[in-house]
Amino acid sequence: MKKLIVISFVSVVGFTFGQQDIQFTQTASSPFLINPAAGGLMNVAEVVVGNRLQYAGIDGRPMTTFAGIQSMVRFKKRKSKALLDELSSIGKTFYSTPQRTIAYKQVAGLTFINDVIGPFTRTSVKGNIGVHIPLSQKLSAGIGLGVGWSNFGIDNSKVTLGTANDKAYINYIGLASAQNYLDAQAGLVVYNDRLLISLSGSQLFNNKIRLSDVTTSSTFQPHLFFLGSYRFDLGQNYGLEPIVQFRSVKNAPASYDVAMRLHYMRMGWVSLSYRRQSSVGVGFGINVLSHFNVSYSFEFGTGVTEKFGNTSHEIRLGFIFGHKRNLNKEFKQDEKVNPTPAEETMPQE
Repeated sequence: MKKLIVISFVSVVGFTFGQQDIQFTQTASSPFLINPAAGGLMNVAEVVVGNRLQYAGIDGRPMTTFAGIQSMVRFKKRKSKALLDELSSIGKTFYSTPQRTIAYKQVAGLTFINDVIGPFTRTSVKGNIGVHIPLSQKLSAGIGLGVGWSNFGIDNSKVTLGTANDKAYINYIGLASAQNYLDAQAGLVVYNDRLLISLSGSQLFNNKIRLSDVTTSSTFQPHLFFLGSYRFDLGQNYGLEPIVQFRSVKNAPASYDVAMRLHYMRMGWVSLSYRRQSSVGVGFGINVLSHFNVSYSFEFGTGVTEKFGNTSHEIRLGFIFGHKRNLNKEFKQDEKVNPTPAEETMPQE
């Protein structure tokens, strides 16, 4: 009987995590976090770190910490031009976001995500690879795969038992409150400098939840993510970008976000967003200090979630880098190809 109670407990945990994978408000700024095909859209490498705090006024609130790196890569060494673009923003306080490029590309990346809800924690580290192929001179498409390690566990220090020293909990969960498993995600992306369409799936192995010797029918359900955006020019300095996000998982209501971002000279933006039956949000992003960028969003609850004091905060820090020119080497190579003419000897009188 006690073991049955513990299985029911783990099943509830499985429903909590299995029915809702990570969700971000600023997915359009770092789509490679949910889609392994969405790295290498620009000819620069990118590193991002961030944190999302949901239901900020509630104990045990969900919190997600994330980090990632993505770039174009070259698996076969060639003597062609540099893989990444040279950044021309050195010395500028603000810089323009590099454009997405159309070309054959090999891309790779690494993502880290830690998701915490009360005493329950899930951590994942995945390596991503992908290939992009031009569909035309103005449109490109890519596919990608991410595989890695995940860990689901219970922090016993945060568990409050109805009965002190509950033997069922201690015997079946407390002694082995963690599960390691292999997981995967895959995705497709179609894009140009204005358009971005991203379709991806996560938790593809549909792993069962198991702690100690307790195995249940609860699983980490596969999730489907869709992201679409298009930037319209408003004169020379401004741009308007509508964004749509959609998330779907079996046995749970579909979730969608709609947002609008107003860009200024590709150096910064402000946004307004709405999440279905959950929240309304505002945000901003700005490119500063040559290669650094920061963005922040704030959401406040609507409908049912409003009574829970639903306010959420999401901050993202990014750093881009590209090819760094070695001017001394270039000067030496140029001198070999075009040697400086020797000075003519003037005849003496």
